[in-house]
Amino acid sequence: MAAKHNRVEPVVVIENQPQLKKSINLLTCTAIMVAVTGHSSIFISPASILRLAGSIGASLVVWLIGGLVNLGQALCFAELGTMMPQAGGPYAYVLKTFGPLPGFLILWGYVVLIAGPFWAFLAYTAALYIVKLVFPDCSSDTVDTATKVLAGWIMITMVILNCVYMEYVTKIQTFLSGTKLIALIIIIIGGIVKMAEGNTENFENIFEGTTEEPGQFAVALFYSIFSYGGWQIMTSLMEEVKNPGRDLPMSVYLAFSMVISKYILANVAYYSLITPQTLLETDAVALMFIRRLYEPLTILISIFVATTSIGALNASIMGHSRLLFAGARQGHMPAIMGMIHTRFLTPWPAIFTLLAWSLAVLYSGSVTDMMEFISLFSTIMGIAVVASLFYLRVKEPNTHRPYRTLLIWPLMQLVVNVAVLILALYQKPHRMGIGLAVLFAGIPVYWLGVLWSKPAEVTNIVETLTTFAQKLLMLAKTQ
Repeated sequence: MAAKHNRVEPVVVIENQPQLKKSINLLTCTAIMVAVTGHSSIFISPASILRLAGSIGASLVVWLIGGLVNLGQALCFAELGTMMPQAGGPYAYVLKTFGPLPGFLILWGYVVLIAGPFWAFLAYTAALYIVKLVFPDCSSDTVDTATKVLAGWIMITMVILNCVYMEYVTKIQTFLSGTKLIALIIIIIGGIVKMAEGNTENFENIFEGTTEEPGQFAVALFYSIFSYGGWQIMTSLMEEVKNPGRDLPMSVYLAFSMVISKYILANVAYYSLITPQTLLETDAVALMFIRRLYEPLTILISIFVATTSIGALNASIMGHSRLLFAGARQGHMPAIMGMIHTRFLTPWPAIFTLLAWSLAVLYSGSVTDMMEFISLFSTIMGIAVVASLFYLRVKEPNTHRPYRTLLIWPLMQLVVNVAVLILALYQKPHRMGIGLAVLFAGIPVYWLGVLWSKPAEVTNIVETLTTFAQKLLMLAKTQ
């Protein structure tokens, strides 16, 4: 990582330094929000939430609470994002408010506990629905190796497209988001029709079996918060949004109004044809529902779920890489992470680094592991960002804020996130402990990479490698 020393950092000198292209308008902003808000969780997470909540009624309540928690948190992010419209999102907010070390820990945790597991989860979901279409009678465990191989190929392909065809990638994002809405509409209409025909047996005594264990309910909320997550990516793309003061808060309201309503209705639709006991046995719940509704639609829904996941992955590649990019400009990541390709104007080194980590996570972890680590750090990050909002309102009350959220939202976020975090630590101390250990491992990394004054020999090697990579990949620093 970039150390503070008197030597001039290596850089390929060009007359006009490139900048990230402002190519995201309100439509694209909303499309990205719809694609990544909840990503593809509605097609794979219902079983995990039902298992912990204990009943259909409790699971629906958990889905509603998770949506509202994320909406409130997104509005807090929107205030800070429009106030500081630069790449970096939560990292930039915490860095400005609490200083270098807390900012670095947010950056470290986001990369290690969110970006890597999130890319892996999305690629795995897309691959699972494709593989299950070909091998419908095989369990998810049986086809796990084939699913992960295909997931890796999907991830690499999307990275290449993001690196070389960014302008076209942002255009097809609207289409990819549309496939998610179409799939959900088909499922919801199918559920309404079946319930009108009298398929309502599963809704008798819907709260029967609800868990009485607070910790278990908190972990269910953890999964629900994860299931609506992903929208944080948008705040990392602020430098590429044409009108962030208007587009970010408006896209939050538009996206969440659509996603929360559709997710709850989709869950209700599932239970019109699938009993709770049967739903617990599958990861590909949408595929099971469509087979029972109208089997000829199976291929279409499988394709739509796969494209939904790919759309969320596409948006994640755009957003998460900008976090490393922002960290490098502050000296919290190697200097090369802050460089972009001189022709395609995309941060190749940051994208390639996240690809390598995501592939490692994909081939070493399970879907549940990914969900738990993402949920843990999302909750911690939410607390840090809300604290930043309160601090800046007190210390900088007159600073221009293009959008100012209602005070009730950050207050609610603080109470809910702290309560859920404490209960989840109580319920799963081992798994949560591993996640916290990974997060705080960032402290020695910060000392080694940022604070340590490196010997001249080490500095020379780093600068030589950086210059070589710049020339090889045609990279340059931005202004």
